[in-house]
Amino acid sequence: PSRKKKRPRKVYNAKKKLGPISDGKGAGGNGVLALCLSSRRNMCVHERVLHESDREAVDAACRSMTATWVLEESKKNPGSMETCSYYDNFQAAGEATTMPSGIYDLEELKKWGKS
Repeated sequence: PSRKKKRPRKVYNAKKKLGPISDGKGAGGNGVLALCLSSRRNMCVHERVLHESDREAVDAACRSMTATWVLEESKKNPGSMETCSYYDNFQAAGEATTMPSGIYDLEELKKWGKS
């Protein structure tokens, strides 16, 4: 891996060594939240998108299920367009969505995103 890719992992590992820092208040409380972010190709949890091999194909597959016009058409004619249930659920929850305090790597973020 390149130096650029190793740096976030080093920060994550250093933070993890500090031990649990969760206070149960979530990201909106007084707790600490640390996230390791990456591209859509690495972060997506949708089964259909996961089968795509390159960044452009992942982006296109994601946009084909989350674009505004797709969502509007799906509302007008339910079942006519495939949408992303993870994106739909996140949008429906809105700002009420809170993430528990803690330190998350990519795999932990994906697990949280599926829940």
